[in-house]
Amino acid sequence: MDVLDFVTKDLNPPQKDAVVTLDGPVLILAGAGSGKTRVLTHRMAHIIGQGVASADEILCVTFTNKAAKEMEHRCYKILADMGARIHSQLWINTFHSFCVRILRQHITMLDYKPFFGIYDSSDTLSQIKKVMTALDINDKMYPAKNFQSRISQAKMLGLTPEGLEKSSKRLMDQKTVEVYKAYESEMRKANSLDFDDLLMKTYELFRMYPDLLKMYQEKFKYIMVDEYQDTNHIQYLLVQMLAKAHRNLCVVGDEDQSIYSWRGADIKNILDFEKDFPEAKIIKLEENYRSTANIVNAATAVIKNNTERKDKTLFTSNDAGDKIQVREEKNEYDEARFVAKNIQTMMNEGEGTYNDYAVFYRTNAQSRVLEEQLRTLAIPYRLVGGVRFYERMEIKDILSYMKLAINPADDIALKRIINVPARGIGKTTIEKIEEFASKRNISMFEAASKACEERIFNAGTTGKIRRFIELMEELQGSAVSFPKLSQYYAIVLDRSEYLLNLKKDESPEAQARIENLEELDNAIAQFEKERGDEATIRSFLEEMALVSDVDTLNQEQNSVTLMTLHISKGLEYPYVFVVGMEENLFPSSRSLDNDGEEDVEEERRLAYVGMTRARKKLWLTFTKMRRVWGQEQMNPPSRFIQEIPQELKDFKTAAEGPRFINRYGSSSYDTDESSYASPRWGSLSSDRNKARQPSFDDAQDFPDYENEGSSKAAFSKGMRVRHPTFGAGTIYATEGTGENFKVSVMFTDNTVKKFVVKYARLERI
Repeated sequence: MDVLDFVTKDLNPPQKDAVVTLDGPVLILAGAGSGKTRVLTHRMAHIIGQGVASADEILCVTFTNKAAKEMEHRCYKILADMGARIHSQLWINTFHSFCVRILRQHITMLDYKPFFGIYDSSDTLSQIKKVMTALDINDKMYPAKNFQSRISQAKMLGLTPEGLEKSSKRLMDQKTVEVYKAYESEMRKANSLDFDDLLMKTYELFRMYPDLLKMYQEKFKYIMVDEYQDTNHIQYLLVQMLAKAHRNLCVVGDEDQSIYSWRGADIKNILDFEKDFPEAKIIKLEENYRSTANIVNAATAVIKNNTERKDKTLFTSNDAGDKIQVREEKNEYDEARFVAKNIQTMMNEGEGTYNDYAVFYRTNAQSRVLEEQLRTLAIPYRLVGGVRFYERMEIKDILSYMKLAINPADDIALKRIINVPARGIGKTTIEKIEEFASKRNISMFEAASKACEERIFNAGTTGKIRRFIELMEELQGSAVSFPKLSQYYAIVLDRSEYLLNLKKDESPEAQARIENLEELDNAIAQFEKERGDEATIRSFLEEMALVSDVDTLNQEQNSVTLMTLHISKGLEYPYVFVVGMEENLFPSSRSLDNDGEEDVEEERRLAYVGMTRARKKLWLTFTKMRRVWGQEQMNPPSRFIQEIPQELKDFKTAAEGPRFINRYGSSSYDTDESSYASPRWGSLSSDRNKARQPSFDDAQDFPDYENEGSSKAAFSKGMRVRHPTFGAGTIYATEGTGENFKVSVMFTDNTVKKFVVKYARLERI
């Protein structure tokens, strides 16, 4: 069998077209579950197998390490099956790891030292706070996180502080530019980059050194970009730069799965691809191989309500499968119990393993109640997107020892560990070292050494600082003498006495930290196994800095997966529950507050992503009442539920209707969708897609009570009131008496919230 037949066997016609179309720009619109990874890997194998380009002349970029490793594994397997010999390393990377590879070789051209540190979000925030202190900026008036967000935004746009000042548009205020400038200076002094810098500095490198750019333009004869809808502006600029010479750019994506605008992703990059490359060939992968027909058709019906999308329709040849299960519960606790009991029942009936079940939600805060109910039924679960493993205190502490050992200029690492474990170097001493370093314009490590030489501190403090310096100098030497990562890790634990101090503490917290350090040892062993001779201290620190939530997902652990909808992208499960499907939660209230439809369309894309993760069965749940910020809220079912055709879903409710709804009879207990579509909630208007709330005339007055108390006398149905958080509204219904007197208020955004009057801080208008 020749190469072409081998790489195209078992592909459908559009997939085959995508694999064999090699030259010129290509846009592959790949619907959910349409086999895009298969297409990309077979396309790469085709290029190598035909001898059109060698393995290291093809660049393939994607968005997670997990996806990159999967593609690399598949590609090597196809090439091995073909009998093709590979003499060089494949360039299959995330954008950030690709940039690390470039910077590792050329960062000295930007006046950095060969090894540079990579700061995570918390390290970056610490550096910004340090800068703010130096600039005498009050953190309470100007929160450091706001500066962090704006600086990140500027870098995603490819703008330096000087670029911001020269820009004709006022993109940032002067104070942000001032902090940005000082922050960049401190980062250079620390010989470190933040996550955004990895892209930004690579872009600067290519702009400052055209010959270097030309070398890489000529090197990469073919470029493939996965998840192109998720690219931000700086990523777009890098791709455009590199593809300029050969123009053999193949981008794969699905505008219906563009859900990251909040971190800079620009859907226009994929929508306007033909404007950038008028000669581009468009190929549509529309057949879904993952989900049942009912799931595919339901998701398709929802996403067709968006306007910012290409003309494509997802379809499948799979069986119809079960209808979408839509469930109404009284509150979030009942909702969580419903999910947990269903999983328990299905497991008892032999339907799959715990690994086959996933629960998705819009916000992280929703996980708490789900966790409680799963624990109650002894159902094992893993929470993705909580405190990341590599952000846990003990892990960061040990990694900081390693960082400081090979990059003594890293002040953030030094401040973290100079007194961890406690060695009697207090906060005042650390501040004095920092001040001394600032005056001399040197690193804190160098300042600590000079402070000892110049006897700035008393004898006791000087001795403690000297012992720390000696420890770090020993670890610096060991990094050279013991380059094997696992050996060096053991030396750091031993010489720092970090593990010894934890063992002296017999608390459960200390034991948990010891277990995490053991897990880090396992991670190092696995890293050495995978990377061989490349498993150095530096490469390990670089890779750990690029780890994402999905990368740490352990599929070997048999447990139910809990995660936000955003993290679920790229994953799939036989059984999926999407909880909290209510207006103002999903779609979020923030998306509904804006006048335009762009934010609601992104929320709809998020719903589409969540639905298309399910292979066999899909549940969508919502509640009649949910407590948010201590207040009871009543919101109608999400418009995304109502956009699913009636014949594709099966609605059931277990919620008791409030008394003002019971006047309609038993409709609140019906299993037909009419119980939430009409008359309770009405239907969604076609122009704004907003649910009609009950009118005030619908509400039933509760019986009057004697001795009702002053609260009830002060507030009655139909009265206009104002809440300090939610604004103006009208009392919709009342219930209870005395200290338990409650009112339901309909606010101007048509949401209904219930308050205990005694605590609500309501005022009459």
